[in-house]
Amino acid sequence: MPEINLNYLSANQTRSIVDIISAAMNPDEGKWADETIARHVALQESGISDGRFYFGIYHQEDLCGIIGLHHYEWGPPQNVWLGWFAVAPELQRRGIGSEALRLVEGKARGLGFSKLFIETYSSPDFESARQFYTKAGFVSVGTVA
Repeated sequence: MPEINLNYLSANQTRSIVDIISAAMNPDEGKWADETIARHVALQESGISDGRFYFGIYHQEDLCGIIGLHHYEWGPPQNVWLGWFAVAPELQRRGIGSEALRLVEGKARGLGFSKLFIETYSSPDFESARQFYTKAGFVSVGTVA
């Protein structure tokens, strides 16, 4: 496994993360990430929790991706959802994503969560993501039309 670290995302990393999400997923996801992460950072700076935890993925001390968790306050306390998750395209298929997923599962347990859920799209842009999650041991439990 490659040596990577997860560190809480800081406000000054937002642009780099949005660029990674746009390249790894698509530009529309990048726009949504920009809005979501900006709102998260603003709330954090105001001392308000939005139930989200974003971690920069670092490989050889370089920021190369993002992985996050989000908890809906109205949901069961043990449940958490995988948030934005992207690795720079040029570094994919090197084990970085698999290791990041393993590490974020540990972070989730450390935050008191015991059930990790993943939601993704059925569009072709996300086929590799669905294959990745299946290979990581996740199973599909439903589809929203």
